[in-house]
Amino acid sequence: MSSGDARSGRQDEAPSAASALCGLYHEAGQQLQLLKDQLAARDALIASLRTRLAALEGHTAPSLVDALLDQVERFREQLRRQEDGASESQLRQEVERLTECLEEKEREMQQLMSQPQHEQEKEVVLLRRSVVEKEKARAASDILCRSLTDETHQLRRTLAATAHMCQHLAKCLDERQRVQGDAGEKSPAELEHTSRDTSGQSVIKKLQEENRLLKQKVIHVEDLNAKWQRYDASRDEYVKGLHAQLKRRQVPLEPELMKKEISRLNRQLEEKISDCAEAKQELAAVKMARDTALERVQMLEQQVSSGSEQP
Repeated sequence: MSSGDARSGRQDEAPSAASALCGLYHEAGQQLQLLKDQLAARDALIASLRTRLAALEGHTAPSLVDALLDQVERFREQLRRQEDGASESQLRQEVERLTECLEEKEREMQQLMSQPQHEQEKEVVLLRRSVVEKEKARAASDILCRSLTDETHQLRRTLAATAHMCQHLAKCLDERQRVQGDAGEKSPAELEHTSRDTSGQSVIKKLQEENRLLKQKVIHVEDLNAKWQRYDASRDEYVKGLHAQLKRRQVPLEPELMKKEISRLNRQLEEKISDCAEAKQELAAVKMARDTALERVQMLEQQVSSGSEQP
């Protein structure tokens, strides 16, 4: 195959790859907008419930508690559906695609090493082909980083909403306990109810502490994403410089130098795949901690429900 045919084939593949990447980015933007709309609706409902609670002058109405419980349940179901959606599948597909790309580059490297005698024009074509592949891998990495960033922001909003809901429930329990304390001497049944309220407050404090730890993990993931973006930017500058060198030089690069360059780019791709796997583990750990927090919320809901059923 001549150098013109190789360049023509790569130019035909570039638009399709760019179109696929644009499609993925557009879908991610639509999902993010949908989540923002849902979050705004939930915040409006919470504000309405807080207004109703203030109007009741410290007394917790059963309808308010039921509304809070229903809202938490809907929010948890929505979050679980999102976890089972296309986000995790997209990450897995990107990692598999990058692995296949690395294997293909290794095969090309072995073939290049097995042919010590070849034309200089073929060497230049192979090097340009390698540069194009690295650019595609970098574009895929950008999409992966943006997807991880969206996941991180969504998780932060979830944690903030859960913490806000827990604080609201804690305030309700405090008001109920204060009203019961002003009523005079407590009966045995009231003492038992007060004990349950105290236990609920302890659970709320533990849940708030867990939310704080989860937020710290989210900040760590955001820092990791920022490092990836800086790394991608520096690699992009290097690829542009390499393109400029190829255009300026009239004499092709030496075969040994091109082999070293391909090896270096392959090592960079391996490091990127390793970083993706590490980020996936971090995200799994944060999701596991969030599930634990949701279980705590369910326990708190049961305690609030049992308190609202008391005569």
